[in-house]
Amino acid sequence: MKLVNFLNKRDVRKDKNGIWITNINLPKEIKNSQITWEKIYNQNVKQLQEEKNEFNKSKLADHIKYIEQSYTFLKKTVYLEIGCGPSFIGEYLMKQYDCYFIGVDFNYGMLVTLKKYLDKKGYRNYLLIHADILNMPLKKNCIDYIYGGGVIEHLKDTGIVMKELHRVLKKGGVSFNTVPAFNLWWLTRFWNNIPNLPIIKQLFELIHVSILKGAILNKYFGYELSYILNNIKRIHAEIGFKDIKAGVFVFQPSEKKLKSPLLRKFYMFLTSNILFSPVYYVYGKK
Repeated sequence: MKLVNFLNKRDVRKDKNGIWITNINLPKEIKNSQITWEKIYNQNVKQLQEEKNEFNKSKLADHIKYIEQSYTFLKKTVYLEIGCGPSFIGEYLMKQYDCYFIGVDFNYGMLVTLKKYLDKKGYRNYLLIHADILNMPLKKNCIDYIYGGGVIEHLKDTGIVMKELHRVLKKGGVSFNTVPAFNLWWLTRFWNNIPNLPIIKQLFELIHVSILKGAILNKYFGYELSYILNNIKRIHAEIGFKDIKAGVFVFQPSEKKLKSPLLRKFYMFLTSNILFSPVYYVYGKK
């Protein structure tokens, strides 16, 4: 199988660094988020390896537990990671199942570093695409599994994002995303997050986008929404996803941020509660 056959060739070209390039026209709030994430993920190969080591040590097992519960991966599985960044999950799946990997991100520098890393490790069955996930240069019905780890919340209209993911999925394929939760934990980050609820969303956008011009949002993770479970499930159902499941996404905190074993244990206990979980997962089948 050749992954290049899944590309809409008229919309994409391969550059000198081996990255597939598209024309990206981002709205202002997403452009600001792009600048923010380019600062967050501005790494060389050595720094990327160090971050992967940290993630693999503390968080990988927790993430994989949820992902493998949602889908049975095979050697021929075509896996798409949106907002792939360092692609913690993509590398694991290539190594574990020898599946195919497509990474899409609007951070070109991160894609170049990731390609150098993957080539150094000897991986071959992958493509990296510099694109807007609202308009990916992929054909319809070509992807088996999509993973977005904290990605879809950075776009203003979640429904439009999910339509694009639904478009590229094969029938029976699965889309899995994690998103910030709107619950009591939200109170710890109310100043840099916008609840995706009627009226409240418009009010927070007025403050953050129109009045403050993104000054606060862009110090953290750019434009970012949070969701209640029924809200994110409803969005999936309206697009046409089936067998939708959603719940708390519990994972170990970084040992660098929380060193005490006792506090780490308490953190895991607290965030396993739907009212205090920072992150929800949601997945559905086409």
